[in-house]
Amino acid sequence: METPIVQAGADVGMRRMSAVLPVYAGTIFLSAFLLFGIQPMFAKMVLPKLGGSPAVWSTAMVFFQAILLAGYAYAHWLVGRFSVRRAALIHIALMIVVVATSLPIGIAAGFERPPQQGEFAWLLLLFAVSVGLPFFAVSANGPLLQAWFARTGHAHARDPYFLYAASNIGSFLALLAYPFVVEPTLRLATQASAWAWGFGLLLAGITACAGLCVGRPAGRLDTMPLVAEPIPASRKLHWLVLAFVPSGLLVAVTAHISTDVASGPLLWVAPLALFLLTFVIVFQRRPLLRHGWMLNTQLLLILGYMVVMVFNPPLGWGGELVLHLAILFVTAMVAHGELARLRPSAAALTGFYLWMSLGGVLGGVFAALLAPLLFNSVAEYPILIVAGMLCRPSFTSLRPSRLQGAVLAGLAIVGAGALVSHEASRTDMVRSFFGVHRISETPDGRFRILSHGSTVHGAQRLRQDDGTLVSGRPEPLTYYFTGGGIADAIHSVRQARGGTLGAVAAIGVGTGSLSCQARSGEDWRFYEIDPAVIRIATDPARFGFLNACAPSTDFVIGDARLTLGDARDGSLDLIVVDAFSSDAIPVHLLTGEALALYMRKLKPDGAVLLHISNRNMELGS
Repeated sequence: METPIVQAGADVGMRRMSAVLPVYAGTIFLSAFLLFGIQPMFAKMVLPKLGGSPAVWSTAMVFFQAILLAGYAYAHWLVGRFSVRRAALIHIALMIVVVATSLPIGIAAGFERPPQQGEFAWLLLLFAVSVGLPFFAVSANGPLLQAWFARTGHAHARDPYFLYAASNIGSFLALLAYPFVVEPTLRLATQASAWAWGFGLLLAGITACAGLCVGRPAGRLDTMPLVAEPIPASRKLHWLVLAFVPSGLLVAVTAHISTDVASGPLLWVAPLALFLLTFVIVFQRRPLLRHGWMLNTQLLLILGYMVVMVFNPPLGWGGELVLHLAILFVTAMVAHGELARLRPSAAALTGFYLWMSLGGVLGGVFAALLAPLLFNSVAEYPILIVAGMLCRPSFTSLRPSRLQGAVLAGLAIVGAGALVSHEASRTDMVRSFFGVHRISETPDGRFRILSHGSTVHGAQRLRQDDGTLVSGRPEPLTYYFTGGGIADAIHSVRQARGGTLGAVAAIGVGTGSLSCQARSGEDWRFYEIDPAVIRIATDPARFGFLNACAPSTDFVIGDARLTLGDARDGSLDLIVVDAFSSDAIPVHLLTGEALALYMRKLKPDGAVLLHISNRNMELGS
């Protein structure tokens, strides 16, 4: 017969064990929710400083992937070097430092205005100084808590990977909540305060998880570092490649969508949410979507993509959006399904996540940082789609000989070199931090056109209808032709002010067509965020509007919300807001705060003209 003390100890042990799973799952869920809640929140803080460019989000994803890798490496170090007790003390101390030094989150001092060059480096430094430490502390929790859970003695401790699905559910819900609940209802300052309170709750959860593991009555697992099984280098490389491809594709698809539709949190988080959903599915004990289904669907989608590229059917932006998101989702399902199939035992869990995170960082760096330097077009997108086909088990199971491997590697290097050389020699495209600008001529040679993304942003007549070359002052075309809405509005404001304008601020350069609406004696100043656009518009070999109509025009480089703030209040007769990224107008130039800025800079009888033509969004109301 058991004594009361033994029975009481058994009851305590049963209660402790029954609490293990909900405490660990809840803490991992909260950690992931905070981890992915900070991304759209801080990106939205930074977005207005760089003109709403989708490259802000691409750079943000690369930064967060890099810090996630650092967090996974830190978790791997803690698990491999220290007992749970000591690891918990180190990690809890780090989180206390975060509370004391880095919360609530906000843009660090000294980063009020970006430079005219080196936007990527400036952004990465801004993210590092402002949110690097909090994100690092939270990013370690996923693998760290799963490794601790494996040592609790729970019935499911042998295979803790199901907790990774719980983690990604938290991430998924955070991303969905942001555009639909958080952003519409809470100001950014309130969001930052709520995140800080959530971090405090997470600190309590981490402490509870450590206590449940350390307080295990039997065995010495909680006092010894975890010894991982040896993993061959080829298998680690396999994990890296399988994580590289979907991560790079995520950045490429997000940039494509946010350029051609709109640059905002809703369209940013949709691809990332689908990306995370694939982890939720593939790491379930019984995945809802079978791996074989995804392999077959991938072939159908690639066929559809080829048809769209070759024949250009009229899908509309909605159809194209569905196609690109489907390609991302299914490719990620294939690659991540292979990762789940090839995962190691719990003893090597943190190393597995470390290599997987490294692949994700490299994929993001390739698509967000290297591709704009290597390619003048968006060549990385089709490259990554082809690479997604190589993630299929029919390819990954191949074991070529050393000679065959060397030949394949040589061919890949030669092909990549040829592609980079071809892209560098292109003069019809100019790529910058803010997108790809394409200069082309119509098939009949009568017009030269500037396009960004899917939209024409200006044109110049080169030849008359009879084929003779145009001479003299260029004629404004497209939106800017004489008798059109913009020209008539400028004329009306000019007439209301006695036939002439004083100081005019024009936001957005394009081909420079708008400069031909200026009159002698008027002081026009153009505000442009992308120096590449100014170089295109002032190059007489490409477009001649500025050289012919306003050769002494002043340019102010930078985001107009920031640079226009330097103008003297009440000094402008007219502000023309004509900024676009593909077909999307930067949303932060249309907000109430932006309109209040314009009103402050205008004279009492001044006017603001807003160009809001758009295929995808009704902006008039």
